[in-house]
Amino acid sequence: MENYNSNNSGYNNSDQNSNHADQYNNNMYEPYPADSERPPMGPLKHSGPGIASFVIGLVAIVGYILIFFIASMTLNNSIGVLSPLQAEELALHPAVVLASLSILVCLIINLAGGILGIIGLVLKNRKKVFAIIGTILNGIMILLFVGLILVGMTLM
Repeated sequence: MENYNSNNSGYNNSDQNSNHADQYNNNMYEPYPADSERPPMGPLKHSGPGIASFVIGLVAIVGYILIFFIASMTLNNSIGVLSPLQAEELALHPAVVLASLSILVCLIINLAGGILGIIGLVLKNRKKVFAIIGTILNGIMILLFVGLILVGMTLM
């Protein structure tokens, strides 16, 4: 008669290898852990939205600097001792209007960069360095814009 407890039969394999998770499982390997429990295979990648947020923050800062430089160079000859009527005309100068619209465009770019930075912070299994820096850059620029509006409102 045949021995049913031998290693090559499947009737009773409890004494084959007690290390595997299921006594009725005949393979010698542990089952794979769930994807959320599995450690990353290699080094972590930088998050794409985080890098985009960082680049957008840098581009917006350069944009603000260029806007103020170009507007100040254009208005340099126009500014002097101004009467109230001349000050009102200066506010409608094309360079001032263009600078104002450009600052609003940069603000919208900062808002998009802030949203991308937050998305980059939420992603799992990614490096968050660029997302943190991009969120901070864009957030500071938005806060400075809000502060500029508040200062302008108090001076009126």
